[in-house]
Amino acid sequence: MYDQLPNLLVISAQVPETAYSGSIVLYRLLESYPSDKLAVIGSPVQKNSKVLNCKYEKLKLPFQRLSTRTRFSRLIRSLRSLQIFPEFTISSITKMAKDFKPDVILSLMETQAYYHLAYRYAKFHQLPLVLIVHDIPETFEKVYEWAKEQQIKRNKEAYSYASKKLCVSPQMEAYLKEIYGSSGDVLYPHRSKNIKPRSPVDNKTLKQNDCLTIGYAGSLAYGYGEQLKKMIPVFKKTNAKLRIYSRSLNPLDSSDVVSYCGYTVTPEETWEKVQTECDAVILPYLWTNNQDLELLYRTHFPSKLSEYLALGMPILIFGPEYATGMQWGLQNIQSVLTITENNPDTWTEVLFKLRESPSLRTNLSHQAIMVGNSDFSTDIIQEQFINHIQDCFE
Repeated sequence: MYDQLPNLLVISAQVPETAYSGSIVLYRLLESYPSDKLAVIGSPVQKNSKVLNCKYEKLKLPFQRLSTRTRFSRLIRSLRSLQIFPEFTISSITKMAKDFKPDVILSLMETQAYYHLAYRYAKFHQLPLVLIVHDIPETFEKVYEWAKEQQIKRNKEAYSYASKKLCVSPQMEAYLKEIYGSSGDVLYPHRSKNIKPRSPVDNKTLKQNDCLTIGYAGSLAYGYGEQLKKMIPVFKKTNAKLRIYSRSLNPLDSSDVVSYCGYTVTPEETWEKVQTECDAVILPYLWTNNQDLELLYRTHFPSKLSEYLALGMPILIFGPEYATGMQWGLQNIQSVLTITENNPDTWTEVLFKLRESPSLRTNLSHQAIMVGNSDFSTDIIQEQFINHIQDCFE
């Protein structure tokens, strides 16, 4: 598969490393790519993060801190969309790219300044461009209304030019086709190949006597933390404990049913802790009237779900039916407990049922592994990615 691969140059804000969800997906997709045929240009690598065995070049955005971490960020992104604020030029990476002589350009469609540079470089040199899309760009990077039309125009230019558009879900592909007028392909998140399911025996006995211990891993943003907080009274009522494995600096709540477990250097270490310390895992969508959050739920596929399915543990999914993870769960009701009712009484009933039934926990964990290996096989997703790279080069 790897004998005839092209020289692949990554130009992206998120670079292949193990620090963040987007960068981890890039890291996994490219982990087996020949190092002599791969080079990376993008943001500096995070401290203690694992990287690939290839050349990395730093490309820091002018006024980057103001663009991302201050009250001026929306203004600066808006001015960049109108091209009246400093942005990258093709010449800023010409020497780095020339030394490598790329055949294909790859970028994560997340930070416009980077992926639009990837597009302009590819177009200038008549090279194919591959875009990976996990989030709707206009939702991920907010601009003022007076800059939105131009932002969409620039995004449409890049998206339409790309030889391959790899969208995180069928819903994302359909949405972007409507907005940008160009079809794409679906590539689900690439989960770790190093996760080993725990023994089925581990699901028969609860970790803490008659207490159901539920694990949540990942960011508490995007409404996940809010939904978990709403469920705390139900956790208390059902004698359940919540363990949170997250980068967030503060615990979700001071309640005695919530434990904040921090995070580890690699996701694999976190999953090992979850398997050892918890009886089940949870994906908690928020029932919301926030249009931006609803749109995110309708298009983004949570990478944590694909990883949950590899753990050999029961999975709970709560939320509105329109969320992509909920839709997947409703299509696989034998593998996950999917709760669409915004009703604490229903939540209570489900948690009691899971706590009291070793056979239910064991059966769910077994079915989760089976369907996860089918829908989210690392070998299949890796092969799909490589085929996309080869297709646009041939």
